[in-house]
Amino acid sequence: MWPLTIAVFLVLGVLAFRGARWAYFTFVVLGVLFFPARVGFHFQPQPCECALTIPLALFSLTNYAHIVLFAIFFCLTSVQVRGLPVRIQFLIAAGAVLAMGVYVEVAEGLTGKGHCRLRDLIPDAAGALVGALFLVAFRKLRSQND
Repeated sequence: MWPLTIAVFLVLGVLAFRGARWAYFTFVVLGVLFFPARVGFHFQPQPCECALTIPLALFSLTNYAHIVLFAIFFCLTSVQVRGLPVRIQFLIAAGAVLAMGVYVEVAEGLTGKGHCRLRDLIPDAAGALVGALFLVAFRKLRSQND
């Protein structure tokens, strides 16, 4: 089942990167449903870990999977709102990343699958920053080649 799930998200992601709004919408909806579906919609709420210290924050930055996935999600969202001023585009993409990050943590807490931790929002925000830096660099290179 995992290969099919990965293939569906990959195809939708590629189509969304090409600007297909229906693919982006489907990608987000399936992403939201992913956590409850993964546990067969059987919720087992667990408390969220809200401890946040500097060492924990720095340690959370080793969660490279979150950084990469949320950087991709930042870029994916940014593509969907292109045409807007860059600042607005980046604010919308950053807001979407943080909203999805909060959702992921809440979903982990509600389903009992994964670890609901406040500190996991740090690599999500870092992913947004990486995505923004990637897009800025990409635009700079593109404008130099024109």
